[in-house]
Amino acid sequence: MSSEDLNSFIKALDTVKKDYTCGVCGDLCKDPVVLKKCFHILCAEHTPLENCPNCKIPLDECGTFVDDQLKVCIHSAAELDKMIEKYRSKGATVTSSSKTKKTEEKKVPAKNVGESGSKIPLSDKTNSRQQFNETMQSNVSLKTNVNNEKRNKKGETALHVACRLGNIDKVQELINLGANTNTKDNAGWTPLHEAVQNGRLDLVTLLLQHNTLIDVPGQGNETPLHEAVRYNFIDIAEELIKNGADMNVRNCKGETPYQLASVNMKNLLREAAEKVMYTQSFNVSHIAALYAEIEFDDVHIYCSSSFRTVHNKLRALTKHHNNIHLEVKFTKKVTHLIVDAEDGVCVSSLDVLQGIVSNIWIINADWVTKSSEGHLESFEQYEVKGVGTKTCNGPKNARFNKYKQLPGILNGCHFYLHNFNTKYKVSNSLVLTKAILTKLITDAGGIVLRRVPNPESIPDSEQLVPYHAKKDGKLVDCSHYIIFQEMYEPMYNMKHLKALPMGWLIECLEKYELCEPW
Repeated sequence: MSSEDLNSFIKALDTVKKDYTCGVCGDLCKDPVVLKKCFHILCAEHTPLENCPNCKIPLDECGTFVDDQLKVCIHSAAELDKMIEKYRSKGATVTSSSKTKKTEEKKVPAKNVGESGSKIPLSDKTNSRQQFNETMQSNVSLKTNVNNEKRNKKGETALHVACRLGNIDKVQELINLGANTNTKDNAGWTPLHEAVQNGRLDLVTLLLQHNTLIDVPGQGNETPLHEAVRYNFIDIAEELIKNGADMNVRNCKGETPYQLASVNMKNLLREAAEKVMYTQSFNVSHIAALYAEIEFDDVHIYCSSSFRTVHNKLRALTKHHNNIHLEVKFTKKVTHLIVDAEDGVCVSSLDVLQGIVSNIWIINADWVTKSSEGHLESFEQYEVKGVGTKTCNGPKNARFNKYKQLPGILNGCHFYLHNFNTKYKVSNSLVLTKAILTKLITDAGGIVLRRVPNPESIPDSEQLVPYHAKKDGKLVDCSHYIIFQEMYEPMYNMKHLKALPMGWLIECLEKYELCEPW
């Protein structure tokens, strides 16, 4: 980093620290709270106040709220300040971060910060969790992600814009500051998509050096390799292939990059495929481990165990571990579902199915009993292996699908639920209604139809292919499904339309896999 860049970085860090400084004591905030009227932050010990120490507005009947991310953001800024202290010039301004006590929270990138370094107001923890699910951390977790994840109206981050404009210096700077290389904008494009569409091999190469997922599907399930082939960027296509890009992955129309390529490019793609340097498995494993580390800092648990001792122990754990929060309902805030399981296998239930399609952790209740007031067990060794059988591995499949940023398991599939006017009992632990089924299907990426599909006149907008269908399988081109409650002689068994029993659909959700029907 040049001296000019270093000075700019120090100046930006001081700006961030200033926003995190309490207006009362002048130190970085300890136990920070946010004022609801003006969204300035200060130490909780100084409340209540008559006026805001920063903007001086009256605080009559003004409440405060706690943003769970603030503590770790402030801690990260303080730690970064210590690291950069020796590089400061003698005349640089140093705030009193050294007075800030060390916290026990793990360091994670700051995300809720605006372009000027000012705090973006959050109405509640749910919004914070939704933003977190949309933007996973793809780079080193100890780097401070100051304002890189702020989005414009198109959902683009600063890294998206820099890649679209072809500004490699800015891209490098943002990556050094911990920018997420895998964030999707509103259209589903990642920074890698932008770099490819811009025809910049240097940007593509740079992004691939920083844990960038290479086959993330964007709009229409187009991968960066699809884009490189469409624009005839041969050098970029070769680079993507050498770094593990799949030239046989399909978009929503069933087209693969290899099919779209010219004869000459096909030859070059085949040659590049013989020189693959490494696959994406390392990136996925690294990102999964990093994601798990970040999730551990803010755990929202819904417990469906039938044992009172598990619930009591869980409540006791929350009193000794600030990162554990209990939820009384299964909502979008839930990150971990606790269930009863034997030998890593649980029974199918509505909570389990909803947990799988929500891509959250499904944990054996043994995790609760094995954890203590002084130590929480890791989630990995207690993750449920399967539903009904340990061979399916549905919960982990769903969780890793989120890390890979792939579409839901039922993406590209349209369902008509035949004669579902009453409750349908699948088992003693699973009773379904049409409304429940509709939510499960849509949460898994599928579409529920109001009318029976006509096999002779499927609308163009519905002529899609299922993203997760097995290659050369029976469902590889099947976009429409009529679901009946019981087994029966199929009335439709066409390439694009099939009639299948409810058991097949439940199995797909349990295994998080588009199962072969017979």
